[in-house]
Amino acid sequence: MKILLDTSVLIEYIKGNKTKLLENLLLEEKSKLYINDIIYSKFMFHFISVVSGKSPFTLKTKKEISKLLSNYEPLHFLENFEVLFVDEKIIKKSYEYMKKYNLLPNDSLILATYKVKNLNALASFDSDFIDIAGKEKINLFTE
Repeated sequence: MKILLDTSVLIEYIKGNKTKLLENLLLEEKSKLYINDIIYSKFMFHFISVVSGKSPFTLKTKKEISKLLSNYEPLHFLENFEVLFVDEKIIKKSYEYMKKYNLLPNDSLILATYKVKNLNALASFDSDFIDIAGKEKINLFTE
C-alpha cells in the first residue's frame, strides 16, 4: 500500500503526541510511505520550532539553524519516506482543489499529490481532509 503522510502526522510524532499511527505504518511491511517536497518544507519549519522552543526566524537571525540540525539530524527520520516532487500536473490539480474546496496552497498540493500519483491512502490529522475524503474517494487514515 502506497501512503502519503501529511505533515500533521510527522509533527505530532516528533512532539510525542499521536504517535501510534506513524508507528503502525512504519511497522507495516507492505506499506510504502511517501512525503512530497511541500511536506518536507512544512515539517522542517515546524521541527526547528518544536525542538528548539523558538521561532525558526529567531534561530535564523541568530545563525543557529545549522547547530540545531547537527544536534538532532532530522534527515535520518525523513529517510524513512520516499519523496515525491510537485510538478506542473500537481500544481494545476492543486489550483482546482483550492477553488473547489477552499483549501490553502499547501493542503491542496498534498491532496493533488495524492491524486496525481495514484496513492492508496493519505494519513493525516488535518480536519480539512475529513470532509474532502468522501467527496474525492480518499482512503484517509486518522488513527
